[in-house]
Amino acid sequence: MTLPVQALVLQYVHECIIYGRSMAIVLGMMTKKGGAGKSTLTKLLASAVVFSGHKCLVIDLDPNEDILTWWTSATEQGNHDDRLTVRATLSSEDLFDLVDEHDEKVDFILIDTKGEGADWADHLASVSDRLIVPCLNSRSDAERTRETLQWYSDLKTRVDDPASVPPLHVVLTRMPTSLLSYDGRGTPKGMTGNDMARYKSMVQEFRPLKSIVPERSQYRDMDERGLLGTLLDQARNGEWKDKGQALHYESALAHATDLMNCILTGEAMETVDGA
Repeated sequence: MTLPVQALVLQYVHECIIYGRSMAIVLGMMTKKGGAGKSTLTKLLASAVVFSGHKCLVIDLDPNEDILTWWTSATEQGNHDDRLTVRATLSSEDLFDLVDEHDEKVDFILIDTKGEGADWADHLASVSDRLIVPCLNSRSDAERTRETLQWYSDLKTRVDDPASVPPLHVVLTRMPTSLLSYDGRGTPKGMTGNDMARYKSMVQEFRPLKSIVPERSQYRDMDERGLLGTLLDQARNGEWKDKGQALHYESALAHATDLMNCILTGEAMETVDGA
């Protein structure tokens, strides 16, 4: 399999040329509830960035320090990559300082916030180039996403220049892998009729990004062991039984790269794609 790494590299270069920038692209993850897959999404995007050859800083604003703990464990297991730096803070002043400090040192900055409340929302918007809202296929997640979109609309009325507010994208997370090949007919495997009806409603209301985050065992491996690219290298260089997993890690990385490209381009899901 040929991974679409070059596509991410070219999209990043395009972004720099269009905006005349030499600074990092800052992506802020936000949600008003825990368990929506925000930290997994952060790790997934970090995997895509690092594997494409870019430098990445992840700022962990979650009091539980999930990202920092994950990276410390990955480093202890030898699954680290020098192109990824992780920093944790609970201070808004430190957030601004960290972004300023690394803005010209890395290519991407990913900010992972705590899963409940919106204490960081305005601060996050002020330093981000894109706001990313993960959303599960559940009634409660749909309601929290609706509230986040309302906050976003209100924010535009509270600033002097609404155009200065970064774009916000919804990403559907922990979805059945059958949706990756869904052609709009019937009900995909692993989904009930109610699941499908809710999914179609969310696509129509939220216009999420075209690329979803499916449930994959490789993402669970990533959560436990480290970056996808490192796990791919280990599978390629391991015993024959490990090499059989390499194709699955390649597919997972290809999907992660596609998701990052969707975030950078803002390519939304059309109604016919999901409903």
